[in-house]
Amino acid sequence: MPGCNFGLVTGNGVGVIDLDTKGDPDGFGGYATLVDVEELLAIDLSNLPLVETFSGAHLYFRYEGHLRSAIGWVPHIDVMADGGHQVAAPGSVRRDDIGAERTYRLVRGDLRAIPHAPPALLDAIRGWRVGRAGRSGSASPGADLPSTEQAIQDGLPLSSRNDFMHRLACRWWLRLGLDADAEVWALAHAVWEATPCQSTFPWSEVETAVRSAYKFVSAEDYKHRQVITAWLGGTS
Repeated sequence: MPGCNFGLVTGNGVGVIDLDTKGDPDGFGGYATLVDVEELLAIDLSNLPLVETFSGAHLYFRYEGHLRSAIGWVPHIDVMADGGHQVAAPGSVRRDDIGAERTYRLVRGDLRAIPHAPPALLDAIRGWRVGRAGRSGSASPGADLPSTEQAIQDGLPLSSRNDFMHRLACRWWLRLGLDADAEVWALAHAVWEATPCQSTFPWSEVETAVRSAYKFVSAEDYKHRQVITAWLGGTS
């Protein structure tokens, strides 16, 4: 059938992490987000078969039980599992709407021997729901969120100070624990001191962000405590 599109029905224990770069002007998109996911969950997904697509990549994994598909799971990443489908590889798919050939090429691993996903990843897929715009649900990693060391050295960017402080504080509460008041406040103060234009970013806004992060983390609990435990392996 020349010109036809071949697809794979996901589910029944086989899932696909779909990385997209189209929405990122720098071209990193889902690749950068995946790095954050691996850091936050302290996992290594380099053993998963990798299919190169026209605008990103597909990583194949196995799982036990049920796993709902998650469109817009985290920025630039969809998860296709129960009830989903994905373009199959290897091979090429010609898109009539653009008149160009898009190639799907296996560049790593063996699709006949797909490994099981780490439990922490499956917990995160089941627990994080942020949508494409990053609104609502559990906190998600952000491709642009700096490490604590970077934030202490360079401060926070003018356009994202409140958001970054909140997200960094979430990371600190999760990594250090909800009783680590002194440590979290010390980190927040160090980042605030390194941030330029403090006249427009007073300490009161830092306090609001850190307290909001505490309430978020303590209230969410992701329904399963092990998901918070997975976050503890995140970037320091």
